[in-house]
Amino acid sequence: MCTHENHSHGEAAPHEEFMPRRKLLQGLAAGGAIVAGASVSGCTTNPYTGSKQFLAFAPKDLSGAAEASWTQMKEKIPTSRDPRYTSRLRNIGSRISRVSPFAKETWDYQVFDTDTKNAFVLPGNRVGFYKGMMDFAESDDAIAGIMGHEVGHVAGAHARSRMSMQMATQVAVVGGTILGGSQLSKKCNKVPENQRNACLRQANQRTQMLQQALGLGALLGVTLPYSRQHETESDLLGANYMYHAGYDPYQSVKLWEKMAANSTSRQPTILSTHPAPGDRARVLAAYIARQEKMGSQGFKNIRT
Repeated sequence: MCTHENHSHGEAAPHEEFMPRRKLLQGLAAGGAIVAGASVSGCTTNPYTGSKQFLAFAPKDLSGAAEASWTQMKEKIPTSRDPRYTSRLRNIGSRISRVSPFAKETWDYQVFDTDTKNAFVLPGNRVGFYKGMMDFAESDDAIAGIMGHEVGHVAGAHARSRMSMQMATQVAVVGGTILGGSQLSKKCNKVPENQRNACLRQANQRTQMLQQALGLGALLGVTLPYSRQHETESDLLGANYMYHAGYDPYQSVKLWEKMAANSTSRQPTILSTHPAPGDRARVLAAYIARQEKMGSQGFKNIRT
């Protein structure tokens, strides 16, 4: 597994963990597409974020599940046909995608006709916005900030990275549990026979506790920090795309400030997949200010 280098400054994204992507990842894990179909490429450095990544999947490995998830969503959730939303989203999406590394690729944009304040992207350049998110964002610049964030997830290969990390941590947890459980059970061979069953029951209980501890450690120490890192990278990449597409990057800061003001309750950041909205606004503002000072060299590298 790659050594993780975190060079972000601590921001977040316009939505909490979006259900479609979570269902996609769970579906792949449950479907066995993981170990059997993985096209392992190992450790690599992402050219757009500069982060080291462990990628066990090629884009094609996720395409089938992503397409199925996308189709299912469109069947279950009403989609808008109102051009005030659909045309607006396509126009903004086209402007952002043209300044991204994927200008020549096909993109699919959908507006889901619910009041949910959310947006997401699935592998295969499938971008979904809920009507409630567009209404909340109001301006084209703010919507462009969200769109840039979603395109940033694609550039960062975040779906493949997360899937690979989940696979690796699952293997580590299972392996650690098996190894620890075997050692606990071995000790029972040294106790008197009339005490062995009780010893084995206790060993089994301790093995279960070990598995829970390893799983919690993996969640808090690996999975969630990586997720927050991805959100930060996407925020900064999104600001770059906004700038080059002619939008005002500071509108993404205002959007996150608005999100923070409208957040009634929130779990601690350490337990969240996303940084807090207020933190995201501050990190974005600092990043944009730095890029502006760099003149023509600004808005190119999120590590500057």
